[in-house]
Amino acid sequence: MFLTFLYIFIGINVCIYFIFLIVFYRGSSRKLSLANFEKKKVSVIIAARNEEKNLSGLLTGLVNQSYPQELIEIIVADDGSEDNTAGVVTEFSRKWSNIRLLPVQNRSVSVSFKKNALGQAIDASSGEIIITTDADCTVGKYWIQSFVYLFDTDIAMVAGFSRTNIEFSPATSLVQKYEHFDFNAMFLTAAAAINSGLYFSCSGQNLAYTREAFRKVGGFSSILHIESGDDVNLMQLFRKKHFKIIFNSNSKNFIKTRPVCSWKDLLNQRSRWASNMKWQLILNPVFFIYLISVFVTTLIPFVLIFLYPFYAIIILVLKLIMEYNFLKKNYIKFILEKKVLSFYPLWFILQPVYILSVSMMGLFDVYKWKK
Repeated sequence: MFLTFLYIFIGINVCIYFIFLIVFYRGSSRKLSLANFEKKKVSVIIAARNEEKNLSGLLTGLVNQSYPQELIEIIVADDGSEDNTAGVVTEFSRKWSNIRLLPVQNRSVSVSFKKNALGQAIDASSGEIIITTDADCTVGKYWIQSFVYLFDTDIAMVAGFSRTNIEFSPATSLVQKYEHFDFNAMFLTAAAAINSGLYFSCSGQNLAYTREAFRKVGGFSSILHIESGDDVNLMQLFRKKHFKIIFNSNSKNFIKTRPVCSWKDLLNQRSRWASNMKWQLILNPVFFIYLISVFVTTLIPFVLIFLYPFYAIIILVLKLIMEYNFLKKNYIKFILEKKVLSFYPLWFILQPVYILSVSMMGLFDVYKWKK
């Protein structure tokens, strides 16, 4: 009886995963036709802790935007840094009056450090549109403009694309190649899901939303008890309010983030992201079902190969063909380096170990925040 139930459960989840892939593939064909030329005041919010080595690059990009500087407000929330983060921001603020340093309060009593820092900075800001990124990211000249351009009257949130800042070459380490490819796969899937009306995920590295929408969901107040998820969980609050969310596929909006240095760093980062998985059962059940289907379809074939090799091979071949075609289509759409696709077979092989590791670590909150 148990085995029958188990096989049915596996079969259903495998079918669900392939259905999602078909939906995502179709969603990839949809294009935005929005164009809003109204100039709006923007608040760029950055939560930073011990980021003295990274902030100069980001702030330099922000003060060289094509968008009018008088309409840009930049607030760096210094979350108890023990290095010269405050000094770097202060130096920039002497030259650029629209840059402000905000010392974060109440860190010691906060459950979610980043949401606490972001929330205080947003409260202190005044822009109609709030844009968030991380201190270790770099942005292009048209980054802000490409966001504002999409905020039509009924748009509440615009998610953007991020990729790691590496040269994909033989000299690049395996973990950084893996992270780069995995980053691309995650964001391409997120974009396709959003284009399909399925608001599954986004990243605070490259995210924008209206102050009004943020206010209407009560800001972070209802998700402050969740340690992570200042981005994806906020998206779910917007979804529940039936706010319109879109993905910005304009290459001028793409940002680059600093790559990890080791597998330990990668697993720590991804397990922190995966810790949000259990909350999706409440916040977005459809997303939770999708995540379970990914987990099952990725792991089960490598178990079945010893019991039912025929079925295992069918699942693996279908998965390989459908995933590759989806990625290939979107690499063309997003104008990404095609040579990176050659890493897909190795990524495909490593996925089961990776998925199992980050899922278990995320489920039991086995990760560390930056000290």
